[in-house]
Amino acid sequence: MRDTSSTSSTSAVQSRAVAFALTARSLGREPSVLADLEHVATLRVVLHAIDDGRPLRRLVGFDAGALPEVDDLAGRWVRWFDLGRIAPYEASNVATTVGGITPRLADIAGFYRAFGMAVPHDRPDHVVAELEFLALALLHETDALAGGDRQRLDVLGDVIRSFLRDHIGGWIDAWAARVDEVPELHPWAPFAAIAADLVANEARLRNVIPVRTDAVLAADVELDDAPVLECGAAESIGI
Repeated sequence: MRDTSSTSSTSAVQSRAVAFALTARSLGREPSVLADLEHVATLRVVLHAIDDGRPLRRLVGFDAGALPEVDDLAGRWVRWFDLGRIAPYEASNVATTVGGITPRLADIAGFYRAFGMAVPHDRPDHVVAELEFLALALLHETDALAGGDRQRLDVLGDVIRSFLRDHIGGWIDAWAARVDEVPELHPWAPFAAIAADLVANEARLRNVIPVRTDAVLAADVELDDAPVLECGAAESIGI
């Protein structure tokens, strides 16, 4: 099936890459990002450049100055995200297979390794890591578009479609909806919704129908069989 993103302009793909990166940062462990006026303003500008008005509308009414104190936000992050009550992990939001979560985590880590990316001190299926991976893959695609490298574009398109179909596309909208249901998590709700919108838009552009399973609503899964990943900074390779 034809990858419609390959006909997009370089600037359009780059805007989507930056949007994924900024949204990932918004959902990260450091809550002061939510109150960073420059960060939110930059995200608004980038979302405005995307041919999908839904993500930008999520920020209507968002007032960084009205957020709780940073210490309060940090406590909420730990209570709800760190302790697994609304776990921001793929394997915690989809039905577990007979093989447990190890095959899923290994598959995700394999995507990252192909791009020289590693996840320090956490599982590879964290929402931040998955969004950052899409940002990195789209930046590679930007470079390939600029260079007119058709073969590289085909490879990148296959990788991105597979990741959308088999991983992030199948769970992030359900997770974002759960975040929105918790009053204490309302500071993060617009950004979780933006992440789901960006993923849905990317899937639409690439004619991808994500594989979905029943969402897991209980606390985080046991981690006894989770592989340990070595820390390392993300870096690009010539895919």
